[in-house]
Amino acid sequence: MATFKPLVQPLILPQDDQNPKGATTIPRKRPSLSVMIQDTLTLSSWLLIGGLLQGLCLMALGPIAILPTVLILLYRLVDHLLMVFHITRNRYMEEVIQAKYSPQIPYPDGSFGNVPSREQIVVFHLGARSNHPLGIFAPGMKGLRDSSLEMLKDMYADPDKSGLLGASRWTKQEDAAGNETKTVFYFRDYDSLHRFAYGELHMNGVRYWNKITKSNPHLAIYHETYVVPRGNWEAIYINCKPTGLGDTWFKFCDKEDRNSVTHGFMRPIVDASTGILRSKTGRLSMSQIQKIEEYDEVYGESGRV
Repeated sequence: MATFKPLVQPLILPQDDQNPKGATTIPRKRPSLSVMIQDTLTLSSWLLIGGLLQGLCLMALGPIAILPTVLILLYRLVDHLLMVFHITRNRYMEEVIQAKYSPQIPYPDGSFGNVPSREQIVVFHLGARSNHPLGIFAPGMKGLRDSSLEMLKDMYADPDKSGLLGASRWTKQEDAAGNETKTVFYFRDYDSLHRFAYGELHMNGVRYWNKITKSNPHLAIYHETYVVPRGNWEAIYINCKPTGLGDTWFKFCDKEDRNSVTHGFMRPIVDASTGILRSKTGRLSMSQIQKIEEYDEVYGESGRV
């Protein structure tokens, strides 16, 4: 069976003897505040606010006040039509991997084997919601958000300690103004999640919650934990930007020769258009536990040595 083919080039880290912790920081994207603000009000509320502002401008400046609105809408229409007809670059395709791919965990040296889902993963959901007319601007929400961002920053900054592989953020869409967000974390193992749960930053967040919860009953938080054994998980993406388990990073150290060592991070993204990864049964690998155990005997339980 052929070795899985990676579809994304590794991120090679520069040698930084002065800042070893910073040299191992996982790349991350900051959450969009504009998305959270949009979700605070219903669509009709935003339209009414826009209509009110436009009316006030017309009263103050006359018909010329509508000119900026018309010009901006015209610009956006032309811009998108040019992309639709392939005249200009489609910005929405940036970072899209135009292939059928599956996330598979690389070995510590950055290479891939040919056994699907050969390692355990831990999935942790952490969510918050504001059941308040002011949405994200409700009392206590800023503190929750600041605490969450501080924990994320700390985990991304030192993945060796935190065991974090990556995280994706989501906004619930079942309500017109949901005001509910969730972060899906992927951890290397349960011990890593346990260290996070009882770490200083998370315990500070717990103490903050215990302090404000009685006076702010409109605030809601929750979490879910899933410890998934090896050989019992699978995922497939087609023409997607890296997301979910595909938006994680695995540290590697490749000793090319005696005088050169390459450090970096690997995306777990491999070609799934052929071979065992084409089907869900193949990607689950439940029938290959014996083969995974044979790999452990050769490479060790933590991967290739």
